Amino acid sequence: MTKPPSLSALFNPRNVVLVGASDRPGHWSGRVWGNLARLGFKGGVYAVNPGRREIFGARCYPDLAALPEAPDHLAIFVPADVTLEMLEAGARLGARSATLYAAGFGEGGDAEGRARAARLAALLRDSGIAAAGPNCMGLACGSSGFVTLADETLQPLSTGPVAVLTQSGMLATTFARALADRGLGLSHLVSCGNQVGLTLADYVEHLAQDEGVRVITGYIEMIPQAPRFLAACAKARANGKSVVVVKIGGSEGAREAALAHTGSMVGSHDAFDAIAREAGVVRAGSLEEAIEAAELLAHAPRPAGPRVAFMTNSGALKTLMTEAAERHGVQLATLSASTQTAIRAALGDDAEPANPLDTKRTIPTDTYMACVDALGRSGDADLVVALEELPREAGIARKVRNFEALDAWAAAHGDGRAPVAILSPLALADTPYMSELRARLPQLPMLRGVDTAFRMLARLAQAQVEPNVGIPTPHTSPPAQVAALLKRAHGLTKPTALSEPESKRLLAAYGIRLPREEVVSNAAAAVKAAQGIGFPVVMKAVASEIAHKSDAGLVLLDLASEAAVRTGAETFAMRCAALGVPLEGLLVAEHVKGGVEMVLGLNRDPEMGPVLMVGLGGIWLELMRDVAFAAPGIDRTDALAAIARTKAHHLLAGFRGSGTRDIGALADAMVALGRLAADLEPAVQSIDINPIVVLNDGKGAVALDALVVLRPPQGG
Repeated sequence: MTKPPSLSALFNPRNVVLVGASDRPGHWSGRVWGNLARLGFKGGVYAVNPGRREIFGARCYPDLAALPEAPDHLAIFVPADVTLEMLEAGARLGARSATLYAAGFGEGGDAEGRARAARLAALLRDSGIAAAGPNCMGLACGSSGFVTLADETLQPLSTGPVAVLTQSGMLATTFARALADRGLGLSHLVSCGNQVGLTLADYVEHLAQDEGVRVITGYIEMIPQAPRFLAACAKARANGKSVVVVKIGGSEGAREAALAHTGSMVGSHDAFDAIAREAGVVRAGSLEEAIEAAELLAHAPRPAGPRVAFMTNSGALKTLMTEAAERHGVQLATLSASTQTAIRAALGDDAEPANPLDTKRTIPTDTYMACVDALGRSGDADLVVALEELPREAGIARKVRNFEALDAWAAAHGDGRAPVAILSPLALADTPYMSELRARLPQLPMLRGVDTAFRMLARLAQAQVEPNVGIPTPHTSPPAQVAALLKRAHGLTKPTALSEPESKRLLAAYGIRLPREEVVSNAAAAVKAAQGIGFPVVMKAVASEIAHKSDAGLVLLDLASEAAVRTGAETFAMRCAALGVPLEGLLVAEHVKGGVEMVLGLNRDPEMGPVLMVGLGGIWLELMRDVAFAAPGIDRTDALAAIARTKAHHLLAGFRGSGTRDIGALADAMVALGRLAADLEPAVQSIDINPIVVLNDGKGAVALDALVVLRPPQGG
């Protein structure tokens, strides 16, 4: 029976064995040996090299079996093939964890490396060894003094409140230096490498249960086992911790190969944001934003909402903050009448209680705190930010008193108090006095730089998880054609599009409204169908080999006569012949007029899985890119929130008196699309409904075009 890996054993081993130790100048083993001594690791540290009897001024052992105690953690510095041999030997002797530095486990996509990675994965699975890497730079834990990071400049870690996970070894040390510069305690520092061993999900799950950790941050390139990662992040959020990551883009090749418009629109950031938001993950746009978020969340509770109140004593800074809020999408809290009254009582009748609040002058500490109290306990704001600079030298007692009062106010959590933070307009380096003062104010985040801080606050607001108050979608059995489509998908070797009629029949089975239409085989039947539907009509060629028929000239609009229908049928026959594709039929449809053309879609992201999209559709989709994304398992409330994130929402709501549209019907169609995707999982690649026309309020929404793309369930 396979034993699960223990991250407690990884971060707190009984001993560390440096396999392949060398005293060559610059060799990583020498740096790790020095770090273990310098950072206070209490367990045994042993060097193994069959060619040496002594190294680093201590005994060197020829192999693992010769050690004075059973190896516990293996730091393996040898090439990939030998790494596997040493790992197997360590497993036989009871090793519980390892750091694997070597590359050569399929990073470049070579067959030999992939085979080696598969062998490594099986070895780790069977042995239960908790391994960081391969192709990593090591890790460190403050509570145990354990370190395998090969960075001789690494500062001592602490017991919290920040943990860093990164897939870049260099950025691990960059994060460490930046956090040390801010005086933030770093409890764990992990270079994840290729994640053939432990994955991001394993680390987050472990850190979610660490009482000393408040913020898990870092840099992510690729997320294996995305559902496990999201579940771990949700657990961290439930335990009062925040996950803040810098996420770079994934594979664009998969999107370029997509057959539906939606596929070309979904970028990896969009997919990550849509899915990870549900787990409370904050995606920082830069390393600087991640550090600012860590500064805020390590010292203060996570704001309960997006509303921010600002306070300054400068008219210029008030204007600067107002413009920055508009530029970055930060929501300025609206001050209630009672809050305005409290501010006037503190500042006098000449006060102008607005947000940002300009006190107009330097005010005494009691007045200063009365303003903070008015803003922070009113319920108007979810976060209070005061623009202040730390004094660079001792001697400005008034400022220090204000900071101490702010820290004490923030320490008294509860009674409806919003978190409070300080924001310095510029990111200036701290003097020794500033660092010492910061250490005396543990409840007070000190943000740096207006634009960086505002971008971070906007990201934090975007990641807010709203309480789910919508009506849950009732569980129903999938329509009959779903089973047939799943069976068909198992026989595919690549993503394959359904015909438009078949795609639409599937949508109709989920209650998505279609126009009146009929599929016929010839021109005479097309004329008869048009007569039954009523002129004018729309006519499309049914040609499953053509994904986007309008681009191929296989869609005709506003056909107002029998002659126009016959001519259109002849035109389609000639165009299909010229393209070398069979004309499988003619679709004659009602010409739906009026309404707002929107798009609904779904695409499978290579990492995050299926993602829903809604936005302005028709010809404006790719030009305007006015879209929002959501996880497939949404309810009506979630769908309405996604629609509200688009600019097209203003059109639907009756922009400049144009009349309100049936937003609820669009939301219902979005929920139905998510249910369809769940029923077809894992055989759905993409679904494209463009346009879906949203009619006047109460009149519904009609899907005029649809394309469903199946894929082999194994991913092809």
